[in-house]
Order: sequence, then C-alpha cells, then structure tokens
Amino acid sequence: MIQNETIDLQYIKKAQSVFEKFRKNLKTEQEKAGAVQAFEFCYELAWKLMKRFLNMRGQETGSPKDTFRKATQEGIISDAEIWFSFQKKRNLSVHTYNEENLDLIIESFDQFSKELELLISHIESLQ
Repeated sequence: MIQNETIDLQYIKKAQSVFEKFRKNLKTEQEKAGAVQAFEFCYELAWKLMKRFLNMRGQETGSPKDTFRKATQEGIISDAEIWFSFQKKRNLSVHTYNEENLDLIIESFDQFSKELELLISHIESLQ
C-alpha cells in the first residue's frame, strides 16, 4: 500500500445508509424499485472500492470477477462466490419489470447488507 494514502469511505457509507433505509421498507413497487437502485449503486461502489484498494497494494484488476477473486486472495472479502452471486443479481436488475427477477434481487438484500458492512469494516481496519 502506498504510505499515507487512504480511501475515502464517505460515499460508500452514505450509499449504504440509503440502501439500508430502502431495504427495510419494501411495501410498495416504488419502494422496491428504489431499493434495487440503491443495491445497484452500492454494488458498483463496492467492487470499485475493492479494485482501488487492490491497486493501492500493487494488484492490477480488470473485471468485477477478477477483482473479487483477487480481493478474496488478499483477504479483503471472505468468498468471491458470494460476490459473483451479487454480480448476477446486479445484471438481473435491468429486468426488474419481471416480478420473478425483482424477487430474486430482493432476496439477496440481507446477505448483501452483511457483506457490504464486512467489506467497509475490513477496509477501515486495513488503512
């Protein structure tokens, strides 16, 4: 890691806060759509956070899958497969007009919430 360089976590923490509010209120279609959008945003910030952190450690990454594999090897996340499943849900999110897809995405919110919290905590502890 480059000495004295840290990653600003304020944006992902703010996005996480918004996601948490939405995921706890899923009564209407509008709330569900908002929760999916908040999930998409957090997912994108999370994998780019991993990528940046790895780059600071001298690890070059490309795709999200490559980033998740290397993040697991570096101990930033515990299991790349979990993040691969989030990537699949993210890719499904463009088809949220399909009720079945919407339900699949929403089913992953609790696990995503937990993994996102672990990621942020882990990055904080390593800085």
